Amino acid sequence: MKGAHLLLAGAGLLLLPFGLRAANYLHPSANLQPSYLPALEGPRPRAAFDAEPISNLRILDPGWILIGDSMAGTRIDPDLFTQLSSQRIAPLLYAGSGSAWWYLVLKNWVIPSGTRPRAVFIFFRDTNLTDVLFRIDAAWALDTAALAGEDDLNAVVARRRGTRFYQGTETLDALYAAPQVRRWLGPLVDEWPARAMIPYRRPRAQFLERLNTRLGLTHLRPMDAADMQETEDREADFDAFVDKSALPLMLRDARRAGLRLCFVRVRRRPEGGRPPYQSRALQRYVSRLRDYLLQGGAGFVDDTGDPVQELSWYEDGDHLSRDGRRRYTELFVSRLGYRIR
Repeated sequence: MKGAHLLLAGAGLLLLPFGLRAANYLHPSANLQPSYLPALEGPRPRAAFDAEPISNLRILDPGWILIGDSMAGTRIDPDLFTQLSSQRIAPLLYAGSGSAWWYLVLKNWVIPSGTRPRAVFIFFRDTNLTDVLFRIDAAWALDTAALAGEDDLNAVVARRRGTRFYQGTETLDALYAAPQVRRWLGPLVDEWPARAMIPYRRPRAQFLERLNTRLGLTHLRPMDAADMQETEDREADFDAFVDKSALPLMLRDARRAGLRLCFVRVRRRPEGGRPPYQSRALQRYVSRLRDYLLQGGAGFVDDTGDPVQELSWYEDGDHLSRDGRRRYTELFVSRLGYRIR
């Protein structure tokens, strides 16, 4: 008898999502668009491609271009960099981005602008460059730099995701029309507590705005621990992952456009006056990465062993403080002469 109840419950769990699929008819999905990364996701609403950075680059005509996430943003002060080097630098940054966004920025903003900087700097941490899935779920950021079709990047993502687990999740998503359900069910679930407390729309919207502001990054308590630590060596196999990453695409497109790339590995938060522990696997990874970049015509800068960058420069995790940012910019500019030839 118990077995029959369990079978009945299991069948109910499998059939219940079909009710959500039927509910999609009450929430038309005309704004869903085919994804430029079908290997990663199904149709969804997407932000429009932002062409403004292209025209901005043409107007600025920078001597240097900076691509990256908050690691670059907390290290390079564009105004101070320009003042010290007498050449403008154009920062193209998005906090929380990964190599997929960096590649799209290079391909769809920098190269079409026709600018000829002395170098394009790309800041990264440890194995980020060969992990195409790292923070690839920052969909809005990717959308702003992606064209309607991104076949090369999609092929890389497909190679990286080519496992039975992901194929199974894609089958379930299609079976239950999950992307469409998430589109209308997500906001309802997110706003349910506020709706229960505040029945009127305007005061509820004001409350949510104040709450989101209060819980923003500027109000979070600083943390000593880095927000991305190599707890294991699963990503520290360069040869296994390089051809499943956007790195070869970056080198290829930059070479075709006549651009010089320079990759900067940031110094992680020091521990006891020394860089964080690096396993032998990670050390081998960095050695292979260096050789690969140099052979591909790119520059490589590794801040890891730089004793000048002290703990006092850091604020939260691997981010530098305002004073640390000033010091790093001064140091970086002073070394440009022999780093970029």
